[in-house]
Amino acid sequence: MYAPAWARGLREVGVKASTWDWTKSLGSGLVGRCERRYLVGPGIARAKNELLRRAAESSAEVVLLYALAAIDAPTVQALARQHWVAGYHNDDPFGAHGGKPGLRAWKRALPHFHSHHVFRRKNVAEYRDCGAERVKELRHFYLPWLHRPATLTQSEKGRYENEIVFVGHAEADARMGYLAALLAAGLPVRVHGGSKLWRRHLPFSLRRAFAPLRPVYGQDYVKTIAGAKICLAFFSRANRDDYTTRVFEIPAVGGFLMCERTPIMQELYREDVEAVMFSSEDELVQKCRWYLQHKRERQQVAAAGRRRCLAGGHDAVSRMRQWLHDTRSWMTAAGHPGATA
Repeated sequence: MYAPAWARGLREVGVKASTWDWTKSLGSGLVGRCERRYLVGPGIARAKNELLRRAAESSAEVVLLYALAAIDAPTVQALARQHWVAGYHNDDPFGAHGGKPGLRAWKRALPHFHSHHVFRRKNVAEYRDCGAERVKELRHFYLPWLHRPATLTQSEKGRYENEIVFVGHAEADARMGYLAALLAAGLPVRVHGGSKLWRRHLPFSLRRAFAPLRPVYGQDYVKTIAGAKICLAFFSRANRDDYTTRVFEIPAVGGFLMCERTPIMQELYREDVEAVMFSSEDELVQKCRWYLQHKRERQQVAAAGRRRCLAGGHDAVSRMRQWLHDTRSWMTAAGHPGATA
Protein backbone atom coordinates (compact mmCIF):
# COMPACT_ATOMS: atom_id res chain seq x y z
CA MET A 1 0.00 0.00 0.00
CA TYR A 2 2.91 2.39 0.60
CA ALA A 3 4.53 2.16 -2.83
CA PRO A 4 1.37 3.36 -4.62
CA ALA A 5 1.08 6.06 -1.94
CA TRP A 6 4.37 7.53 -3.21
CA ALA A 7 2.83 7.95 -6.64
CA ARG A 8 -0.34 9.51 -5.24
CA GLY A 9 1.68 11.84 -3.01
CA LEU A 10 3.81 12.91 -5.98
CA ARG A 11 0.74 13.55 -8.11
CA GLU A 12 -0.66 15.76 -5.35
CA VAL A 13 2.49 17.92 -5.50
CA GLY A 14 2.22 18.24 -9.28
CA VAL A 15 4.37 15.39 -10.59
CA LYS A 16 3.18 13.12 -13.38
CA ALA A 17 3.72 9.63 -11.97
CA SER A 18 2.84 6.14 -13.14
CA THR A 19 3.31 2.85 -11.29
CA TRP A 20 4.36 -0.67 -12.19
CA ASP A 21 4.13 -3.83 -10.05
CA TRP A 22 7.04 -6.16 -10.75
CA THR A 23 5.25 -9.16 -9.23
CA LYS A 24 2.84 -9.22 -12.18
CA SER A 25 5.72 -10.63 -14.24
CA LEU A 26 6.12 -13.71 -12.06
CA GLY A 27 4.83 -17.15 -12.91
CA SER A 28 1.88 -18.81 -11.24
CA GLY A 29 1.69 -21.62 -8.74
CA LEU A 30 4.85 -23.24 -7.41
CA VAL A 31 7.04 -21.58 -10.06
CA GLY A 32 5.87 -18.12 -9.03
CA ARG A 33 6.37 -18.87 -5.34
CA CYS A 34 9.93 -20.03 -5.99
CA GLU A 35 10.66 -16.96 -8.13
CA ARG A 36 9.39 -14.67 -5.39
CA ARG A 37 11.42 -16.44 -2.71
CA TYR A 38 14.71 -17.11 -4.53
CA LEU A 39 14.56 -14.34 -7.18
CA VAL A 40 15.61 -16.59 -10.02
CA GLY A 41 13.67 -17.91 -12.98
CA PRO A 42 11.97 -16.70 -16.15
CA GLY A 43 9.59 -14.40 -14.25
CA ILE A 44 12.50 -12.47 -12.73
CA ALA A 45 14.04 -12.01 -16.18
CA ARG A 46 10.66 -10.82 -17.48
CA ALA A 47 10.40 -8.32 -14.63
CA LYS A 48 13.78 -6.77 -15.42
CA ASN A 49 13.05 -6.57 -19.14
CA GLU A 50 9.59 -5.13 -18.50
CA LEU A 51 11.06 -2.47 -16.21
CA LEU A 52 13.49 -1.37 -18.91
CA ARG A 53 10.78 -1.38 -21.57
CA ARG A 54 8.27 0.61 -19.52
CA ALA A 55 10.87 3.17 -18.47
CA ALA A 56 11.94 3.70 -22.08
CA GLU A 57 8.39 4.00 -23.39
CA SER A 58 7.40 6.48 -20.67
CA SER A 59 10.41 8.76 -21.30
CA ALA A 60 10.45 9.19 -17.53
CA GLU A 61 13.01 11.64 -16.18
CA VAL A 62 13.15 9.77 -12.86
CA VAL A 63 12.68 6.07 -12.21
CA LEU A 64 12.04 5.33 -8.54
CA LEU A 65 12.70 1.75 -7.45
CA TYR A 66 10.77 1.17 -4.24
CA ALA A 67 12.14 -1.90 -2.41
CA LEU A 68 12.40 -3.71 -5.74
CA ALA A 69 13.60 -7.26 -5.10
CA ALA A 70 13.99 -8.27 -8.75
CA ILE A 71 16.94 -6.01 -9.42
CA ASP A 72 20.63 -6.27 -10.24
CA ALA A 73 23.50 -3.94 -11.04
CA PRO A 74 23.31 -4.33 -14.87
CA THR A 75 19.59 -3.41 -14.86
CA VAL A 76 20.20 -0.29 -12.74
CA GLN A 77 23.14 0.68 -14.95
CA ALA A 78 21.00 0.29 -18.08
CA LEU A 79 18.25 2.45 -16.55
CA ALA A 80 20.78 5.07 -15.42
CA ARG A 81 21.95 5.69 -18.98
CA GLN A 82 18.59 7.25 -19.84
CA HIS A 83 16.96 8.18 -16.53
CA TRP A 84 17.73 9.45 -13.06
CA VAL A 85 17.44 6.31 -10.91
CA ALA A 86 16.31 6.84 -7.32
CA GLY A 87 15.93 4.17 -4.66
CA TYR A 88 14.03 3.63 -1.43
CA HIS A 89 13.88 0.56 0.80
CA ASN A 90 11.95 0.37 4.06
CA ASP A 91 13.75 -2.80 5.17
CA ASP A 92 17.29 -2.61 6.53
CA PRO A 93 19.81 -4.10 4.05
CA PHE A 94 22.41 -4.16 6.82
CA GLY A 95 20.22 -5.68 9.54
CA ALA A 96 19.42 -9.27 10.42
CA HIS A 97 17.51 -9.80 7.15
CA GLY A 98 20.38 -8.51 5.00
CA GLY A 99 21.25 -12.01 3.83
CA LYS A 100 17.92 -12.53 2.07
CA PRO A 101 18.19 -12.68 -1.75
CA GLY A 102 16.31 -9.43 -2.36
CA LEU A 103 18.37 -7.39 0.09
CA ARG A 104 21.64 -8.94 -1.13
CA ALA A 105 20.71 -7.93 -4.67
CA TRP A 106 19.78 -4.43 -3.48
CA LYS A 107 23.17 -3.97 -1.78
CA ARG A 108 25.05 -5.08 -4.88
CA ALA A 109 23.09 -2.67 -7.08
CA LEU A 110 23.14 0.16 -4.55
CA PRO A 111 26.21 2.10 -5.87
CA HIS A 112 24.73 2.29 -9.39
CA PHE A 113 21.68 4.38 -8.41
CA HIS A 114 21.90 8.14 -8.82
CA SER A 115 20.35 8.75 -5.39
CA HIS A 116 18.79 7.07 -2.40
CA HIS A 117 16.47 7.95 0.44
CA VAL A 118 16.52 5.67 3.47
CA PHE A 119 13.99 4.76 6.15
CA ARG A 120 16.40 4.95 9.11
CA ARG A 121 19.16 7.41 9.93
CA LYS A 122 21.85 4.80 10.52
CA ASN A 123 21.56 3.59 6.91
CA VAL A 124 22.84 6.91 5.50
CA ALA A 125 26.48 6.23 6.41
CA GLU A 126 26.15 2.53 5.52
CA TYR A 127 24.88 3.33 2.03
CA ARG A 128 27.75 5.77 1.52
CA ASP A 129 30.25 3.16 2.67
CA CYS A 130 28.89 0.93 -0.11
CA GLY A 131 29.57 3.59 -2.74
CA ALA A 132 26.27 5.53 -2.87
CA GLU A 133 27.07 9.21 -3.48
CA ARG A 134 23.72 10.85 -2.68
CA VAL A 135 21.83 9.59 0.37
CA LYS A 136 19.35 11.24 2.73
CA GLU A 137 17.00 10.05 5.42
CA LEU A 138 13.30 10.10 4.52
CA ARG A 139 11.11 8.80 7.31
CA HIS A 140 7.96 6.89 6.56
CA PHE A 141 4.52 8.44 6.73
CA TYR A 142 0.80 8.09 7.26
CA LEU A 143 -1.71 8.34 4.41
CA PRO A 144 -3.87 11.45 4.92
CA TRP A 145 -6.63 10.06 2.69
CA LEU A 146 -6.90 6.93 4.90
CA HIS A 147 -5.46 7.49 8.37
CA ARG A 148 -7.91 9.88 9.96
CA PRO A 149 -10.42 9.67 12.83
CA ALA A 150 -13.31 7.23 12.39
CA THR A 151 -16.59 7.03 14.26
CA LEU A 152 -17.75 3.52 14.96
CA THR A 153 -21.41 2.63 14.51
CA GLN A 154 -23.20 0.81 17.29
CA SER A 155 -22.90 -2.46 15.40
CA GLU A 156 -19.15 -1.93 14.82
CA LYS A 157 -18.31 -1.30 18.46
CA GLY A 158 -18.57 -4.96 19.38
CA ARG A 159 -16.02 -5.83 16.72
CA TYR A 160 -13.54 -2.99 17.05
CA GLU A 161 -13.63 -1.78 20.63
CA ASN A 162 -10.74 -3.21 22.67
CA GLU A 163 -8.67 -2.23 25.69
CA ILE A 164 -5.15 -2.73 24.26
CA VAL A 165 -4.33 -3.48 20.62
CA PHE A 166 -1.17 -4.34 18.73
CA VAL A 167 -1.25 -4.41 14.93
CA GLY A 168 1.91 -5.61 13.24
CA HIS A 169 4.16 -8.47 12.25
CA ALA A 170 5.58 -11.13 14.54
CA GLU A 171 9.26 -11.20 15.33
CA ALA A 172 11.32 -13.08 17.90
CA ASP A 173 12.28 -9.95 19.79
CA ALA A 174 11.22 -7.97 22.86
CA ARG A 175 7.60 -7.72 21.71
CA MET A 176 6.91 -11.29 22.79
CA GLY A 177 8.06 -10.53 26.33
CA TYR A 178 6.01 -7.34 26.42
CA LEU A 179 2.85 -9.12 25.28
CA ALA A 180 3.42 -11.96 27.74
CA ALA A 181 3.89 -9.45 30.59
CA LEU A 182 0.59 -7.72 29.78
CA LEU A 183 -1.27 -11.02 29.80
CA ALA A 184 0.41 -12.12 33.02
CA ALA A 185 -0.78 -8.88 34.62
CA GLY A 186 -4.35 -9.71 33.61
CA LEU A 187 -4.60 -6.95 31.01
CA PRO A 188 -6.64 -7.74 27.87
CA VAL A 189 -4.64 -7.51 24.63
CA ARG A 190 -5.81 -8.03 21.04
CA VAL A 191 -3.23 -8.78 18.36
CA HIS A 192 -3.67 -8.43 14.59
CA GLY A 193 -1.17 -9.52 11.98
CA GLY A 194 -0.24 -12.07 9.34
CA SER A 195 -0.92 -15.49 10.83
CA LYS A 196 2.07 -17.21 9.16
CA LEU A 197 4.71 -15.20 11.03
CA TRP A 198 2.75 -15.22 14.26
CA ARG A 199 2.47 -19.01 14.15
CA ARG A 200 6.23 -19.18 13.61
CA HIS A 201 7.32 -16.83 16.38
CA LEU A 202 4.54 -16.75 18.97
CA PRO A 203 5.34 -18.94 21.98
CA PHE A 204 2.92 -21.83 22.36
CA SER A 205 1.87 -20.55 25.78
CA LEU A 206 0.47 -17.37 24.20
CA ARG A 207 -1.29 -18.80 21.17
CA ARG A 208 -4.65 -19.46 22.77
CA ALA A 209 -4.77 -15.97 24.28
CA PHE A 210 -4.35 -14.28 20.89
CA ALA A 211 -6.40 -16.62 18.71
CA PRO A 212 -7.78 -16.05 16.17
CA LEU A 213 -5.05 -13.96 14.54
CA ARG A 214 -5.90 -12.03 11.40
CA PRO A 215 -4.42 -9.03 9.60
CA VAL A 216 -6.32 -5.76 9.24
CA TYR A 217 -5.92 -3.35 6.32
CA GLY A 218 -7.49 -0.16 5.03
CA GLN A 219 -10.63 0.95 6.86
CA ASP A 220 -10.53 -2.25 8.91
CA TYR A 221 -7.15 -1.12 10.29
CA VAL A 222 -8.35 2.45 10.89
CA LYS A 223 -11.39 1.25 12.84
CA THR A 224 -9.22 -1.14 14.86
CA ILE A 225 -7.05 1.79 15.95
CA ALA A 226 -10.04 4.06 16.53
CA GLY A 227 -11.73 1.46 18.70
CA ALA A 228 -8.76 0.74 20.99
CA LYS A 229 -8.08 2.52 24.24
CA ILE A 230 -4.32 1.91 23.94
CA CYS A 231 -2.42 1.20 20.70
CA LEU A 232 0.99 -0.44 21.06
CA ALA A 233 4.00 0.10 18.80
CA PHE A 234 7.03 -2.18 18.96
CA PHE A 235 10.19 -1.65 16.90
CA SER A 236 11.84 -4.37 14.85
CA ARG A 237 15.20 -5.50 16.21
CA ALA A 238 15.95 -7.31 12.95
CA ASN A 239 15.59 -4.01 11.09
CA ARG A 240 17.33 -2.06 13.87
CA ASP A 241 14.34 0.27 13.95
CA ASP A 242 13.94 3.12 16.42
CA TYR A 243 10.54 4.12 15.05
CA THR A 244 7.97 2.55 12.73
CA THR A 245 5.19 3.65 10.39
CA ARG A 246 2.64 2.97 13.15
CA VAL A 247 3.93 5.92 15.20
CA PHE A 248 2.49 8.24 12.56
CA GLU A 249 -0.61 6.24 11.61
CA ILE A 250 -1.89 5.75 15.17
CA PRO A 251 -1.86 9.46 16.17
CA ALA A 252 -3.20 10.48 12.74
CA VAL A 253 -6.25 8.29 13.34
CA GLY A 254 -6.59 9.81 16.81
CA GLY A 255 -5.39 6.74 18.67
CA PHE A 256 -3.48 6.68 21.94
CA LEU A 257 0.14 5.77 21.13
CA MET A 258 2.08 3.61 23.60
CA CYS A 259 5.52 2.88 22.13
CA GLU A 260 9.03 1.83 22.99
CA ARG A 261 11.25 4.69 24.18
CA THR A 262 13.99 5.75 21.73
CA PRO A 263 15.75 9.08 21.12
CA ILE A 264 13.89 9.55 17.83
CA MET A 265 10.52 8.96 19.48
CA GLN A 266 11.42 11.55 22.11
CA GLU A 267 12.18 13.97 19.27
CA LEU A 268 8.88 13.26 17.54
CA TYR A 269 6.57 13.47 20.56
CA ARG A 270 6.67 14.97 24.04
CA GLU A 271 6.69 12.01 26.38
CA ASP A 272 3.55 11.54 28.49
CA VAL A 273 2.02 14.57 26.77
CA GLU A 274 1.72 13.50 23.10
CA ALA A 275 2.69 9.82 23.39
CA VAL A 276 3.48 7.44 26.23
CA MET A 277 6.71 5.43 26.15
CA PHE A 278 8.27 2.49 27.96
CA SER A 279 11.62 0.72 28.23
CA SER A 280 10.76 -2.34 30.34
CA GLU A 281 7.97 -4.84 30.84
CA ASP A 282 7.16 -3.45 34.28
CA GLU A 283 6.91 0.09 32.97
CA LEU A 284 4.63 -0.99 30.12
CA VAL A 285 2.32 -2.89 32.48
CA GLN A 286 2.13 -0.04 34.99
CA LYS A 287 1.43 2.60 32.34
CA CYS A 288 -1.19 0.51 30.56
CA ARG A 289 -2.96 -0.20 33.83
CA TRP A 290 -2.94 3.50 34.82
CA TYR A 291 -4.14 4.87 31.49
CA LEU A 292 -6.91 2.30 31.18
CA GLN A 293 -8.25 3.68 34.44
CA HIS A 294 -7.86 7.36 33.47
CA LYS A 295 -9.97 8.10 30.42
CA ARG A 296 -9.60 11.89 30.47
CA GLU A 297 -5.79 11.79 30.57
CA ARG A 298 -5.78 9.14 27.86
CA GLN A 299 -7.93 11.27 25.59
CA GLN A 300 -5.74 14.32 26.24
CA VAL A 301 -2.61 12.45 25.16
CA ALA A 302 -4.31 11.10 22.03
CA ALA A 303 -5.57 14.55 21.03
CA ALA A 304 -2.18 16.19 21.65
CA GLY A 305 -0.41 13.43 19.74
CA ARG A 306 -2.66 13.92 16.74
CA ARG A 307 -2.03 17.67 16.71
CA ARG A 308 1.73 17.10 16.88
CA CYS A 309 1.66 14.44 14.15
CA LEU A 310 -0.33 16.59 11.73
CA ALA A 311 1.75 19.70 12.44
CA GLY A 312 4.98 17.72 11.99
CA GLY A 313 4.34 17.00 8.29
CA HIS A 314 4.51 13.23 8.65
CA ASP A 315 1.96 12.59 5.88
CA ALA A 316 2.72 11.09 2.48
CA VAL A 317 2.29 14.35 0.58
CA SER A 318 4.72 16.26 2.81
CA ARG A 319 7.27 13.47 2.52
CA MET A 320 6.97 13.58 -1.27
CA ARG A 321 7.65 17.32 -1.21
CA GLN A 322 10.87 16.55 0.66
CA TRP A 323 11.74 13.74 -1.78
CA LEU A 324 11.09 16.00 -4.77
CA HIS A 325 13.14 18.86 -3.34
CA ASP A 326 16.10 16.59 -2.58
CA THR A 327 15.95 14.85 -5.96
CA ARG A 328 15.71 18.08 -7.96
CA SER A 329 18.61 19.56 -5.98
CA TRP A 330 20.77 16.53 -6.69
CA MET A 331 19.81 16.55 -10.36
CA THR A 332 20.64 20.25 -10.67
CA ALA A 333 24.00 19.82 -8.98
CA ALA A 334 24.79 16.90 -11.28
CA GLY A 335 23.70 18.84 -14.38
CA HIS A 336 21.02 16.28 -15.22
CA PRO A 337 18.70 17.46 -18.05
CA GLY A 338 15.51 16.66 -16.12
CA ALA A 339 16.38 18.83 -13.12
CA THR A 340 14.00 21.67 -13.95
CA ALA A 341 11.09 19.56 -15.23
